[in-house]
Amino acid sequence: MTYYNSTRRMVEEHSTTTLAFALLGLTLQKPSSGYDLRKFFSSTPTNTFSDSPGAIYPALRRLERRDLIRGQVEVGHGRRERRLFQVTPRGRAEFQRWLMRPISRDDVVHHLDALMLRFAFMDEAAGRAAARRFLKAFRKELASYIPSLREYLKSNRSAMPLSGRLALESGIRSYETLFRWTKTAIAAYQKEN
Repeated sequence: MTYYNSTRRMVEEHSTTTLAFALLGLTLQKPSSGYDLRKFFSSTPTNTFSDSPGAIYPALRRLERRDLIRGQVEVGHGRRERRLFQVTPRGRAEFQRWLMRPISRDDVVHHLDALMLRFAFMDEAAGRAAARRFLKAFRKELASYIPSLREYLKSNRSAMPLSGRLALESGIRSYETLFRWTKTAIAAYQKEN
């Protein structure tokens, strides 16, 4: 049991989850308390992340142990203390590496939410030129993936149950919509220049 716990702790300490990157991005925008972050997750469209104290506070502790954020106690109004977290230089560097990581097929197939999270922080953390490069790379990866989905559907249509075929068609349409959105998004950046 001890080996398992120490191995698990080592993995946790050296891998950064999507939730952790969301926390880094938010504290990079503005130093925040755990309560502030929970409130943000519960009151904005980022509700894909749990606002549970059981998710947020352990993630903040892991980030702090890795020296990616630093918490400072601040006395608030009414003498109530709260801990404000700020991103450290090491945290900023890790966040930048994550933002600038090349987009892979695996990202498109399994991690669309993480891709959109990266894009959401792109302007402020990496600049508009990086955001445009991100969109172009995303579009290119979608353009290569969508035909393989169509080919799979064409080759397997007759063997698929109706519900399976319709589900796959829905997925293809979702990817096609994202592909069209990237064109619109790239045009929006070009218009701003």
